[in-house]
Amino acid sequence: MIEDHGLAQRGQLVQFGRRQIPPRACVVENKPHVRTFLADILDELGFITRECSAIDIKPALAEFWPDLIVLGPLNRDVDVPAQLRVLKANGFRGRIMLFGGRSSATLMASHEFGEQIGLAMLPPLGTPFRDGDLRDNLSTFLPIPSQTSMPVDVDQALTNGWFELWYQPKISPRSLQPRGAEAVIRVRHPTWGVVSPAYYIPAANDPYYHALSQFVIMRAMGDCRQFSAANNPVDVSIHLPLPALADTQFIDRIVQCLPEGIRESGFLIEVECEDVVHDLDFMRKVASQLAFRNIGLSIDNVSAEGASLAGRRELPVVEMKVGRKFVRGCATDRIKHAVCAEVVATARRPHA
Repeated sequence: MIEDHGLAQRGQLVQFGRRQIPPRACVVENKPHVRTFLADILDELGFITRECSAIDIKPALAEFWPDLIVLGPLNRDVDVPAQLRVLKANGFRGRIMLFGGRSSATLMASHEFGEQIGLAMLPPLGTPFRDGDLRDNLSTFLPIPSQTSMPVDVDQALTNGWFELWYQPKISPRSLQPRGAEAVIRVRHPTWGVVSPAYYIPAANDPYYHALSQFVIMRAMGDCRQFSAANNPVDVSIHLPLPALADTQFIDRIVQCLPEGIRESGFLIEVECEDVVHDLDFMRKVASQLAFRNIGLSIDNVSAEGASLAGRRELPVVEMKVGRKFVRGCATDRIKHAVCAEVVATARRPHA
């Protein structure tokens, strides 16, 4: 195999016919949780990523050939200018992006030093940063085309263990404290990195849908047991299409997997608002079956079409989540404002 290291020199995608090579990024930071956080973000943007500490930067250059180095503030014993000298001495020709405190004088001084010694420096990333800040800094590489040329085969991903279950916290709007976690599924492909769910989530009538749902349930339940064993129980919610819950045996299997602690505190299944609006009677039936088994039903991505749901006095759900895109601009949009106000009013009714 012949490797083309010219990609690092150009700092952008190289095309061979219709095939495209995604750029590689190496996150250099001595704090593992910071490295993982940034690497996951870059994965989502389409990079192939690697993490390393400052002492491993030379092997990373030799083995990984990154097109982008994301370099953190490190610590007092290993400063950023020293690492920039290492990159220069090893002939690194890709791009370098420093990150650190937004008002840090050291960050700006290190950035200027990198430019002075002839390195290709991207604008520094001040923390805390927004998604738009990161995208602006990486405009040389973005937009990165989809890394997959075809949908990921679910059976192959299940067999090879490519599926991962991630958790995003659910925050109470009153106390602003975590009150649970929502499970989200991802595929970490050995070649394409983290793949968007749009490329592998099968339809509800697909023969592999139940197998994937079973994986999500079993993994979530296993994680719940670990949380409980650590004396840190967490209420977990999983997202499933409403039609999949038509199978009562499928619901029974969920109940059988639930740990005792979760059965006592409750468990949430989230369904799309669009599915609920199209078949409200079926949703009521499913909600009754779940409630009998101490499982709550949540409606996700409520938007304008869900306004009729919010106005109902007897809605057998324990949670309604307004879609993020719909909330944006609700202060000045009358329709959005009315729907959000109705959702809040529904939540405040004691019999809702």
